[in-house]
Amino acid sequence: MASMALVMLVLLVFAALYMVLQWALGKWLHLENRRKFPTFYNETHWKWHRIMCWVSLGILLSTFIWVMILQGGDESLWFVLLFAMFASVTIPELCRAYMEWKYSEQRKEYIRVLVSVVYMLSFMMLLYVTECFWIS
Repeated sequence: MASMALVMLVLLVFAALYMVLQWALGKWLHLENRRKFPTFYNETHWKWHRIMCWVSLGILLSTFIWVMILQGGDESLWFVLLFAMFASVTIPELCRAYMEWKYSEQRKEYIRVLVSVVYMLSFMMLLYVTECFWIS
């Protein structure tokens, strides 16, 4: 029970820091408040978003199938799953950052997206390095 409380505390701190980071970046870069749902600037943006999401899902599923089913869940290959999780987060967000840079009225919005990607990847790496905060 205590380990579940620790997980909830870590997730709440992560979410709070993320929101503070987004707010601070908005103030520092003089950006408007971020919309709750993604904005697609044109048909090209929508098309690329769908393609990148499907590519990410394909990478994640094919890696999971390869490691867990074909290799028998060999623990020495878990870093491959970690890499696939990094790729599934990074690919769509990098595409989004490019579209924000190219089409957004607020030219610095892409910086907020890139910082968000780095924050998410560092949190995922922290989870991996600490073995999910030593939860058993």
